[in-house]
Amino acid sequence: MKFLKLKMLNLLENAGIGVASTFIPLYANILTNSYIMIGIIVSSYALAQSLSYTYFGRVSDRLANRVLFIRLGFLFSAISFYAQILAFDGISLLIIRIIAGVSTGIYTGALIARYYEGGRDNVKLASIISFGSLGWLIGILGGGVLENIFDSNIKIIFLLSGSSFLVGFLISLRIRDNPKGEVRRLLPIISSIKNNKIIYTTFLIRHVGASAVWSIFPIFLSRIGADTLWISIIYSINALTQFVFMNRASILQNYSIAIKLGTILSSIVFLSYFLIEHYILILPIQILLGVSWSLLYVGSLNYLLIKNQEKATVTSLLESTISVSAIIGPLIGGLLAELFEMKTVIFFAFIINSISIGLASMLKITSKKNV
Repeated sequence: MKFLKLKMLNLLENAGIGVASTFIPLYANILTNSYIMIGIIVSSYALAQSLSYTYFGRVSDRLANRVLFIRLGFLFSAISFYAQILAFDGISLLIIRIIAGVSTGIYTGALIARYYEGGRDNVKLASIISFGSLGWLIGILGGGVLENIFDSNIKIIFLLSGSSFLVGFLISLRIRDNPKGEVRRLLPIISSIKNNKIIYTTFLIRHVGASAVWSIFPIFLSRIGADTLWISIIYSINALTQFVFMNRASILQNYSIAIKLGTILSSIVFLSYFLIEHYILILPIQILLGVSWSLLYVGSLNYLLIKNQEKATVTSLLESTISVSAIIGPLIGGLLAELFEMKTVIFFAFIINSISIGLASMLKITSKKNV
């Protein structure tokens, strides 16, 4: 029960982000009827989020205050995600999505640091993080159900996402910072990047390939026979696997092995996608995907939190890396799919992930003693 509030915050923020991100391309298409504008809107959100992660994570470390930024972030996120209902054209939606990206970056580093500082336990961290996968699943499924109930009124989606953050803000009013000494001196951000360059580079390379695949994945699934229901099931298996695995797997406590194994399994996933010809065969691969992501993400978080004093800064930089890859990957994926075919995108992900395996192998086994 001690960590229930933190688990609920992670569930709610992922539900709010997940449901909005899933339906934003459809909403943008209604408002703009322009694929170029849709790309600009999606990329601008990711860029704003990336910059916000880094800046506010750093400020959270400097002020040694987690709860303040969690509360502010959830409050501004509620406002900005509700505001998406008011968008009337591409420009207004672009501006609101940029503000939403900045808002979600305010709380992220502070929230992850608060997870860790609340227990200093790798198992508890994995358990809390797992509720993010559950939240993403609930948000996507809930959004689809609501849209159907309200006669395909897509704006109801943003009412759900804003409400998720509003409830999160109310819960955040009931959490407190842990008593701790002030951070006396912070390393420059460039030093944090250099000290953890293997983690960031490994993550960037792997996720560029993955993001390229996800940009065409629903279309790929439909090409090999999956209808809308089966596509939803396929996505759900990944999220459910992450939730279960993060709560049960003791291997997540060994961050070095977890990261290495996560990159290896990612390559197996992408190669399997490349080889299959029917959507039913995707189902067991989605379980492997959920395991690989859990290993890589939780392992990387543990590595950064254990080895660094600037906990909000270094974890925010990891989230920034994910956002940057979400910009680069789809651009590469779209280009390869346009010039060749969709399976070329998947093979690209397999090849580039091999580089991340090599980088991850350079990680040394180090003490789990907290900095």
